[in-house]
Amino acid sequence: MTARIVVLGSADAFSSGGRGNTAWLLEDGIAPCTVDFGPTALVALKRLGRDPQRIAAIHLTHLHGDHIGGIPMLLVDAVYRAHRTAPLDITGPPGTAERVQALWRDFYADAAASELEFELRIHELRPGDTARIAGREAAAFAAQHHRGDRIALMLSLSSPAGRLAFTGDTGQCDALHDLARGADLLCAECTEFEASKAARRRHLAWSELRSLLPALGVRRVLLGHLGEEVRANAPTIEAEARGLGLDLRVCDDLAEIALFPGHPPTPPL
Repeated sequence: MTARIVVLGSADAFSSGGRGNTAWLLEDGIAPCTVDFGPTALVALKRLGRDPQRIAAIHLTHLHGDHIGGIPMLLVDAVYRAHRTAPLDITGPPGTAERVQALWRDFYADAAASELEFELRIHELRPGDTARIAGREAAAFAAQHHRGDRIALMLSLSSPAGRLAFTGDTGQCDALHDLARGADLLCAECTEFEASKAARRRHLAWSELRSLLPALGVRRVLLGHLGEEVRANAPTIEAEARGLGLDLRVCDDLAEIALFPGHPPTPPL
């Protein structure tokens, strides 16, 4: 089959441009997984004709609602519609197990009071940790996003499609170079077109990525977590990226992007 990334959502926390919250579906010949699973992710899967219960793992970059808020909806779909029996793995930063259980109780207290018919396995990762999950090696890096002692992660997944890197939400930080080293594809956030004081150090802007990406050494880049100004300037961004020798795409919802360009499309998993 053609290995691909599917864009379940491409917008920031505010669903700018009427788009879904950013989440990525990886279909690479083994059991599908996602990176993040916000409030709009389940709808996107069903619009695409994907069975949510085929997902073997969800990798969370951090615990903000636009990245984690769809998990109770996935669980209720698993319990009452699909009658799921296959295990589900969730990785995330410290606090993930408590947050997932709290969301499940708050959304569906009756369902949460009963034991699930499938194994829900939650793995909490810190920067520097690696874990073998659903056939892929997941490695965690420190993102620069939260204030205080909370931890946000950047992630790389080593899969049959190569090494794929995901920034999650982050400002510029040294760990971006470690994340990108050896990656075949970088899925990067790009919340703003020009960096503002409000977002600087917590999010990335195209004005920063334009200088940063050539130094990272990854030639294929997908941009998500887009604010309205970034989406409006998509042709400019893609043209500037070509001038830098980058194969870069400003993503839109429900796009299916081959990880090996030139291969013909094949039916989804």
